[in-house]
Amino acid sequence: MKNILFVTWDGPQVSYLESLFLPIFRALQKHGFQFHILQFSWASHSVTEQRRDYCEAIGCTYTLVPVIRKPVALGGLITAIWGYRQIRKAIKRYDIDIVMPRSTLPAMSSLLALRGYDQKFVFDADGLPLDERVDFAGQSSSSIVHRILRDIEAQAVRSADVVLTRSKIAAGVLHARAGAGVDIGKFNVVSNGRDTSLFSPGSDFDRKEVKKKLGISDDAPLIVYAGSLGPQYCPDDMLTLFGLILHLRVDAHFLVLTGSPEVMLEQMDNHPELFSAITVMRVNASDVPSWLAAADLGIAFREAAFSMQGVAPIKLGEYLLCGVPVVATRGVGDSHYIDDKSGFLVDTGDKSTLESVSEWFVGKVLPEREVFRSHSRLIGKQFFSLESSVESYRKALLFDKELS
Repeated sequence: MKNILFVTWDGPQVSYLESLFLPIFRALQKHGFQFHILQFSWASHSVTEQRRDYCEAIGCTYTLVPVIRKPVALGGLITAIWGYRQIRKAIKRYDIDIVMPRSTLPAMSSLLALRGYDQKFVFDADGLPLDERVDFAGQSSSSIVHRILRDIEAQAVRSADVVLTRSKIAAGVLHARAGAGVDIGKFNVVSNGRDTSLFSPGSDFDRKEVKKKLGISDDAPLIVYAGSLGPQYCPDDMLTLFGLILHLRVDAHFLVLTGSPEVMLEQMDNHPELFSAITVMRVNASDVPSWLAAADLGIAFREAAFSMQGVAPIKLGEYLLCGVPVVATRGVGDSHYIDDKSGFLVDTGDKSTLESVSEWFVGKVLPEREVFRSHSRLIGKQFFSLESSVESYRKALLFDKELS
């Protein structure tokens, strides 16, 4: 059994640890990997205790490192520098073989902690997060903080025994930035897998029951969006598309599942004619699959930006596994797996493009709904199943004959 210390940095509202990583880590235990979690966070005591319970329930230890929040940028750097001591303590306490930081600041702490140590170093780059800060958070690419973090990222890539990314494009970008002499063979693309028994199409009866809860008929087209909301998710394009679908099918309904309902409700003020055909709600994570399975189309728009090439939207996998074809932005991560029987890729959200999507949905998807349902499920299982994700991690972590 190899002991792996997973070092992550998460805010109060982020549930990636519980919903994405822990199921993967639990499955990897069967392949000889034992995970220990060290999380930098500023979440409340109740949230961190809940996370601790999740971890311990599947046999992972949990260590919290509080994040200094004021000032935000400087406080983060100070926390990362100070946090290396907590990593060293965990290495000794749990006899750690592999340190696996996720993203840049945890990588900084891990690099400091590993000075003079011989543990293996796996850098989970997790997309292109520094570029996301420039694209969506207003950070200047020439700022001192950004340049420091970019140097840390490059050093992490150069020092790592293995680098994990979510797309081939991200691997290429990080490889180029790290400079000459970095072995491209150390890069591994891993997937964001979901449990196929939880995210599934369900039964026809179950899908009808969900539509009944929404007050719509069994054959009414249901369009869904699930996930975070903000300008980068193009909420106005979602509403415009739904308006075009509603024009073709007056019984259509739009369901928005989000932890930030106020964002969509505010955006709906610009589309008052759609109010009666839209439901915006917050639901428990465990209930999401049943709501998704009742839908006939899932929306996965993202604002076109350089950083989006490095992500692997979790919602795509959730939609597809539930048998829901998708309309998604082209160029967001590796999207080559979406074909004409599982989705529609768009480059922009202009009206003519959205009109094409609405005509495709009403004219092709709805008449062949069962064909699209079964094929979407097939694509989802191939690229987004928990099993495929576990296998991608297993292969990546077998970088040393000693581990095989």
